[in-house]
Amino acid sequence: MLPVLTFTPKRWLFGRRRLVLAVGGAGLLVLSILSTLVALPSRSADEGTARRSLAQRLSMSTWALAVPLSWLAAPLAEVRSGDSVDLLAVRSGDRPLAVAIAADLRVMGADERSVVFEVDEESATAIATARASGLLIVPLLRSTH
Repeated sequence: MLPVLTFTPKRWLFGRRRLVLAVGGAGLLVLSILSTLVALPSRSADEGTARRSLAQRLSMSTWALAVPLSWLAAPLAEVRSGDSVDLLAVRSGDRPLAVAIAADLRVMGADERSVVFEVDEESATAIATARASGLLIVPLLRSTH
């Protein structure tokens, strides 16, 4: 049998599909790198937190409780959003009493009239019961160290 004397097209080292996919992938990679250089700077965490509503900032299964400063027996020191506070209920008189009613409450906000705490069911009940019983509520600001 005689060999075929026709020429066949030269085969690519890589298939055409692979070449197209490689060029397309490289193009997407270059575009993603350029987009990170051109993109607007991201907002800081504080700005992002300030834009979210109070309900969105609360943890799961918690509530926001606004405690008027008139309920507190002692002034609350410089408190900021994110600080942690413990609350004591105090009774003076013939049989003095001091009871921890809420621990590790996160401050969600504060102004000149009230402080908003993130509370769970037990803490909310304890604060309301202490207030209804006429006990004095003493706030204790926790250290961050």
